[in-house]
Amino acid sequence: MNDPKYIDEERISFRDFIEKVQGLIHYLLLHWKKMVLGTLIIAGLRISYEVFRDTIHTAETTFIIEVGEGNMSQLGSLASVVGINLNSISDDSQLFDTDHIVELYKSYKMLKLAFLSRLDDENSERLITRYAKGKKLLKRWHRDAELENFSFEIPVADMGVKHDSLLMEVIDDFKKEQLIIAKPYRKLMILSVKVEDNDALFTEKFNTVLVEIVNNFYERTSTKKTGENLRILKIQADSTRIVLDRSLNQLAKISELQPNPNPLYYTNQVPFQKLQIDIEAAAAVYEEIVKNLEMAKITHRNKKPLIQIIDEPIKPLSIDKDKPLKLIAISGLIGGLFNLLFFIFKYVWKKLMLTSR
Repeated sequence: MNDPKYIDEERISFRDFIEKVQGLIHYLLLHWKKMVLGTLIIAGLRISYEVFRDTIHTAETTFIIEVGEGNMSQLGSLASVVGINLNSISDDSQLFDTDHIVELYKSYKMLKLAFLSRLDDENSERLITRYAKGKKLLKRWHRDAELENFSFEIPVADMGVKHDSLLMEVIDDFKKEQLIIAKPYRKLMILSVKVEDNDALFTEKFNTVLVEIVNNFYERTSTKKTGENLRILKIQADSTRIVLDRSLNQLAKISELQPNPNPLYYTNQVPFQKLQIDIEAAAAVYEEIVKNLEMAKITHRNKKPLIQIIDEPIKPLSIDKDKPLKLIAISGLIGGLFNLLFFIFKYVWKKLMLTSR
């Protein structure tokens, strides 16, 4: 007896649900004009905002980095005798991986150098000046009595604490909102550098300058250790060659003074024999250093990282605005969904209020 009643209750429950859905559809159809009007208003507001807001331009550079490696395990022990640390050249650890380079792009020093770069030539304004004008920062700074005549258009050596302070504020905001450093493919050594701003000329120039500054710094730093060892080896080779040449000249002079030495006078042969020993030792040292020098040159070339640009900013720069038809369609969809949810919520709220009574 309980089973049929249980089935009837389920049927009644389901019938109530259908009736509530029908009631909701009926309510929405009664207010379709309001829904259409609301949709048009919301879509119109969004379209107006997209049309009149500043266009954000995006400049992107992608490049691949291959870190060089050197192997100096074959160098002789003579280099260590003259005080050269050749083991550091063979260090297989990478000074930078991609995560380090990402942080390098966000560092204050690199961004400061980029902002203080010129827009075009030496007579053009700095990038920080153009950026401050575009963001109305320059007017805000000049309203301060202490910054009335403030300018970045002075030699870098003459810039003081105020310049560094304001530049740090600009860089902090810029990193958070307008600079995007990413690694699109986690398994590949490819980096993407994006700069976003409403000034297309600034966006393109800053992106190009920043990539150039950071990549040059990375290249110099990654080969600094091998370059220093190479420089020391060159100095040692030159000094050893000078000693060898000097000994050869002295030997030649002694030979000229005694063209036919008497073999019975052994004391006369001592200076000659000493110079011969010095020459043989210097020649052996010079030969070993030259060999190490050539190997150090190869290692230095191998340590130089390969930085290959894949894509550069292309004019016209990409913008963040949709095409007209796409903008209208998306705006209409957003407006329609918003109004649909609003009237559904309104209908449910009325039903709950009636039930609570």
